Amino acid sequence: MGPDYYWCDLDTFAVHVGAQSNKRLRGGTKTKGNKLKLRQKLQAVDDAKNGRIFFAGEHTSPHRFASVHGALMTGQHEAARVLGSGISKMTIPSPTQRVIIVGGGISGLAAAREFSKDPSVHVTLLEARPRLGGRIVTHRNLIPKSLELSGAVPPGSSNLVYDFGASWIHGVDPANPLYEIAQTGQMEYVHTDSDVMFMQPGPVAMPEEESNHLWQVVWDILDRAQDFATEHRDEIAGDKSFREWLTEYLDATQSTDPEGENYLEEGVKKWVPGLAMYWADENAIPLEKVSMKYMDAEDIFPGDHSLVINGFDRVVKVVSAGVKSNVRVLLEHVVERIEYDESEVRVSTSQGQFTADKLICTLPLGVLKHQHSTLFSPPLPHPKQQAISRLGFGTMYKILLFFPVCFWPLHKHFINFLPSSFTIPSPALVSHFGLNEKQVEALTVYMQDLANYSSLMPQYNIPILVGYATNMAAELMERLSDEEARMVYLCQMAHYFPILLQEEGTGADGELVGKALWPTVSFMSRWNQDPFARGSYTSIPIHAAQSDLETFTVPIGARSYGTLCGNDDDDENDTENKEEELKHQKLKAVDDAENGRIFFAGEHTSPSRFASVHGALLTGQREAARILGQQHSS
Repeated sequence: MGPDYYWCDLDTFAVHVGAQSNKRLRGGTKTKGNKLKLRQKLQAVDDAKNGRIFFAGEHTSPHRFASVHGALMTGQHEAARVLGSGISKMTIPSPTQRVIIVGGGISGLAAAREFSKDPSVHVTLLEARPRLGGRIVTHRNLIPKSLELSGAVPPGSSNLVYDFGASWIHGVDPANPLYEIAQTGQMEYVHTDSDVMFMQPGPVAMPEEESNHLWQVVWDILDRAQDFATEHRDEIAGDKSFREWLTEYLDATQSTDPEGENYLEEGVKKWVPGLAMYWADENAIPLEKVSMKYMDAEDIFPGDHSLVINGFDRVVKVVSAGVKSNVRVLLEHVVERIEYDESEVRVSTSQGQFTADKLICTLPLGVLKHQHSTLFSPPLPHPKQQAISRLGFGTMYKILLFFPVCFWPLHKHFINFLPSSFTIPSPALVSHFGLNEKQVEALTVYMQDLANYSSLMPQYNIPILVGYATNMAAELMERLSDEEARMVYLCQMAHYFPILLQEEGTGADGELVGKALWPTVSFMSRWNQDPFARGSYTSIPIHAAQSDLETFTVPIGARSYGTLCGNDDDDENDTENKEEELKHQKLKAVDDAENGRIFFAGEHTSPSRFASVHGALLTGQREAARILGQQHSS
């Protein structure tokens, strides 16, 4: 017999249906025991509690019809509804299955939560860190209360909640799976859309109207680039970068006829390359490496991009709360080896070995880049090895600088410094701050970029600036000590704020100047040096393709293809020799969508939602649902 439940793409949707008898037909049938089994008419009824037929597909989504993500979410929703109604109602009993999840980041937790809906699956989640969350890490006690009471840091500093990893919800909209989680977790977030721009010392900020106009020009150009990628993908070479396209685009503009085609003011044009570095910074990839061919690869949810101000770890707590007793979570278990064959998966960790039928690998792309060749046996199929090599995995570096008072524009969320007047450090300032050779190297690279900071004054009313660095600048910053990095950022800011260079004390108006203004405390992230991250998030550089992300959506298995020892001329009936030969079979990894044993999840496995928490979340659900689907169809 088949299962009692079927998923159908029909035309009435939100409520599943069942059948109820409404009238007897004439006659009947005698059965054993002389019981009369009446033939009955059946009519379909909406039955939210005991329905047998469920509906999914883009046409069943009231708000996300005509879209792939709408179809995806309805399928997940109906599968969850059936599982929630009791897996014991399935006609075919589900065999117990053992699954290992490697990694307790949001994708691993999302998979664990999905498996929790089916108690027939026994899950072991292995996390290397002493905490869950992966690249979501919230600090709530950075500043001791005693330090605040001593006056070493501004009032309120001990109450600061700050995320050194994921901190934004990209698209505050019901379509985003984080939206519901944010509501459940009572997450507070703010839309950060105000900025101020400095281009010369003084400090002289660019007039707001001019700054807004410049940003609008840059957004328009980015939109044009994405449209161009969509419309001309087949014509764009795989090694063509966004910087190359931008140069060609700007060369084709003219500044003499405002009514003419391709008009762009000369005064605006000169700032565009510097401002376009924003794209490189946000995606943690240099402009000269951004793939023009796939500029449009990321599918953005509608809604504001908002900063969470009471802790992104609330996402971890909400998802973890859905993990049930059939999932065993083991912290501080560093996975050292993953071996698999045609029958099982064996995992060696720093605290012992584990065996399972299937495994979901959620290790970040940065870790795979460093370890995949020694981690998997047999080695990963060649297409996955190529994808790991080609895809980008950049670092977003953050440094929190606690200042005694706020000397920058009070109500602005972002402070930007254009690489215009200063593209190399001032020797006088380098000497003033006593920078060593490593610091000068980091500062020199940093000043070639669009240096940007976010101010925490609007959210917390505490004079804190968060400095960012990406790409090579981030790697160089991470090699410095905390104090060395603090002085590098202070030197960069002093190029634009001479008040930082005055004699220590108070100015004529009683305000703090000089060393009295310097930050008293600083904290920083080191994602590139973290052995369990090796960076921040994924990008598509030149020579890579969106298909490199897609290759991770196919699980892998192992197939035997020969022997390492033994004689091919041995008698086939020689059982003893055959058993010995089987022990030494060569195994080869192959993509196997039907019977694979190793599955992949994480933001780097989402073809259109990479580099995001919601992308990681969806991939964890995707792979758990795939394994459950295989189990119940077998």
